[in-house]
Amino acid sequence: MEEQTNVLSDFTEPQFKLASVGQRFLNCLIDLIAFYLLAFIAGIIAGIIGVVMQTDSDDVLPGAAQLLFLFSFLAIYVLYYTLLEGTKGKTLGKLLTRTKAMQIDGSPLGYKKAFLRTLCRFVPFEFISVFFGGFMWHDQWTYSMTVQDN
Repeated sequence: MEEQTNVLSDFTEPQFKLASVGQRFLNCLIDLIAFYLLAFIAGIIAGIIGVVMQTDSDDVLPGAAQLLFLFSFLAIYVLYYTLLEGTKGKTLGKLLTRTKAMQIDGSPLGYKKAFLRTLCRFVPFEFISVFFGGFMWHDQWTYSMTVQDN
C-alpha cells in the first residue's frame, strides 16, 4: 500500500514558515474570546431592542426569540471569520500572534475561500485536527494555510 501524504505538503512553498501549533491554539483562543464579546454586545443590543418593541400580543411563535438568537449567533461567527480573513487574512487572533491565512500559492484568500474555511470550522472536533498532521481541516479542505507574518 502506498503511504498516504498530506495534500497540502506538496503545495506549501518553502518561503512561507507555517504557524506553529501554539500560535494556532492562541489564534483559536483569542478569536473565540473576540467572537463571544461580539455576541455578548449583539445580545445586549438585541435585548434592548426587544424590550423597546415588546408587545402584549400572543402572535409571536414560541421559541422565535431563541431561534433568532441562534441565527444571529451563527451570523456573527460567519461574518467575523469571513470578513476578517477575506480582507487581509487576519483575524484578531492572527493579528496578535503575527500570523495570517493565505492560499497555498501565497495569494490572498478572498471572501469565497474565507467563507468556505469558516463553514469547515462547524465540523465537530475540527479544532483538534491540527494535532493530526499539522494542518487543520479548514486548511486542508480549502487548500489554504496559516503562516507566520513577519
